[in-house]
Amino acid sequence: MLRAAASAAALVCSAAVIGQPVAAAPASANRIAPLREVVFNVSYERRVGASVTPVSRDHGTVTVDVMAVRNNALGLKIAERWTRNPTAMVALGTVEPNGQLDFAPGALSDTTIQLLPFFAPLFAPQELGAVGVAWNVTERRPPLDAHTRYSVTNIQGTAVTIKIAQTISISDATHAHISAGGSVVYEPRLLVPLSGDISRKLTANLGSANKTIALQLHFARASDTREP
Repeated sequence: MLRAAASAAALVCSAAVIGQPVAAAPASANRIAPLREVVFNVSYERRVGASVTPVSRDHGTVTVDVMAVRNNALGLKIAERWTRNPTAMVALGTVEPNGQLDFAPGALSDTTIQLLPFFAPLFAPQELGAVGVAWNVTERRPPLDAHTRYSVTNIQGTAVTIKIAQTISISDATHAHISAGGSVVYEPRLLVPLSGDISRKLTANLGSANKTIALQLHFARASDTREP
């Protein structure tokens, strides 16, 4: 995704390859009413190594609470609940106006990283009123080099289908390379993704071994206080 989202996705995928869990803080009992709350049903399938290896999969929910808005930046509280770990894990951070994510490293799952930039008020640099509208986002911040292309492939009512194609290279000891592709149904009127299916593949050198991980990510909006 945009800027920090690309690097965050790279970190999450890398952690998955070497078996490190994604870190986040347990949910607190204290709760302040959000300005907006959107709940997504989410799932993933993960395979490490050859195609004959077992598939790891899980599903759950991601709750996005918009706690504050200032100068088109959103202050968010994210609660992730997965069936393998039913305890809600909470992360606090910001989505900048263009979709850049400012969260602690490892605080978000890869699925959540994919959907959050679509909440940004200035995510798309232009009107999305025609099929074929496209834009590119490039981030070069050593050792990270990321290129993402977004293109409108379908319009149905007020919803827009956006195709995503992304490559990320990391010039460090791992020589990691990530390729990703998929599509997201986006509602620009409400600044929210409705659903998404994204495939990601990471290759990296860990010591003398070359490892790969493949991810299939899915999310779908289940509820939204802006559209009860």
